Amino acid sequence: MFCLSLWEANSPAVGVFFSGCTALGFPVSLLSLSLNMAVHLVLALLALASLSVASTPDCKELIKPLVLEDHTEIYGKWVYVMGSADQLFFQNALRTLQSSWIDLSATSDHKAVTLRWGDRIDGKCIVGSTIATINGTTSTVQLHLSEHKGHYLETCPDCLLWSDTTRNGDVTGRYLLLFTRTGQMDPTYLDTYRKQAECLNFPDKHHSYDGKTELCHDDKEKVVKEDTMKEKEATEEEESTEEKTTEEKTTEKLCPTEELCSYEKENEKVVKEETMKEKQTTEEEEKTKEETTEEEIKEKTIE
Repeated sequence: MFCLSLWEANSPAVGVFFSGCTALGFPVSLLSLSLNMAVHLVLALLALASLSVASTPDCKELIKPLVLEDHTEIYGKWVYVMGSADQLFFQNALRTLQSSWIDLSATSDHKAVTLRWGDRIDGKCIVGSTIATINGTTSTVQLHLSEHKGHYLETCPDCLLWSDTTRNGDVTGRYLLLFTRTGQMDPTYLDTYRKQAECLNFPDKHHSYDGKTELCHDDKEKVVKEDTMKEKEATEEEESTEEKTTEEKTTEKLCPTEELCSYEKENEKVVKEETMKEKQTTEEEEKTKEETTEEEIKEKTIE
């Protein structure tokens, strides 16, 4: 097995393999036979593995990179719902994740986006931001001691599926992370996600968000809400000021001077009083007529 591993590492240097194995003292003819058998066995296994991956139903369609004309489709906030990793180190890291969100937004450079995140890990919130660079369908993210290089895959509507290779110190592995706008996922898509993970050779161990644990607060959202409230208050104040100004202008047109305005108010008062008197007089006259009519009717009845 040592010779075979050495051959794989230095293929196709048959001379190296041959001299390395002959040093063990085996007959040349036996070694040649063993070499041929080993080579055929390895090639057969590789062919079988290749055939297996190629024949997996719909794998090519399931793991197609997401091609975007621009990045507006992925801008905004996304909530983590499910993920997988192929290394124990990263699997353990996923198990500590209670909730997570990311937010993608534009920068002045069309080949870069701002990535903000909020992770709740063991009851504590970790928030931060960085710049993700984009080259074709590949994105690269640098986070302190770790580097994530991968791409988005075609997935369900209102979903974001990210597959990357992560290097953290001496440990290298892969993540498959699924996000949605709401933090909820249509159960009918679960089977598709698992097939995608299988096509990418991820283990059938998937961590998922419980949908209940509170997300870490987004300070930027708070600032935006406060700014919106301030703008609303400012707009209301402006509208109120405009209404007052309009009322004042109307008053100025009706009453150019204070004396004239007082006269008009007094005149309006007199008119109202006269109108009330006329109304009272009319009511009294009508009442008198009614009484007179009733008396006449009584007299006629007596006769």
